[in-house]
Amino acid sequence: MKKYLLVAIASVTLVGFVLAEEFTLQITSIAEDGTVTGKKVAGGKGGKGGFGKAEEVTVKLAKDVKVHKGKYDAESKGFASDGDDLKLAGLKAAVQEAQDGSVLVAGKSISAKDALELTMRDGKPAAKLNGKDIPFTDVTVKGKGPLTTRVTTGDDGVATTILITPGVGGFGMGKKKAKTDNE
Repeated sequence: MKKYLLVAIASVTLVGFVLAEEFTLQITSIAEDGTVTGKKVAGGKGGKGGFGKAEEVTVKLAKDVKVHKGKYDAESKGFASDGDDLKLAGLKAAVQEAQDGSVLVAGKSISAKDALELTMRDGKPAAKLNGKDIPFTDVTVKGKGPLTTRVTTGDDGVATTILITPGVGGFGMGKKKAKTDNE
């Protein structure tokens, strides 16, 4: 009997440690009730990087959730926060931007008043912005997609920290040139 009691106590203790976790979440929506929905991406071999299977999950956000842009820190071999707390409003704006898609020219967003024309001339791609020829390689097109984040939850499974990471739908992709969703 003592053996079973000891095993039961050890199991409950271990479950408490397992509940708090950090994972990649590709956020597709934010609900008014303070939850985010998206695909939780499992890591590759041993949970360290790579592409694994994704499962649709809904994660509750803490009232004081910390939201930051994240950058890769080569020293710690992981993502670290970069800049001030964007708060929930910043997360909502980032998700909306990812869902809307965007077009960048030379790393700058174009507005609704701009006219961008992409064509093929003599078998080569060409671009015009507001009637003026521009290098095609300066154009970056991001389609609608999820916002890639790293989420840290507490023991209760509620998200306490979210890092908006570079990736599909995340910030920072405009620095690469001539990339489209089809590549």
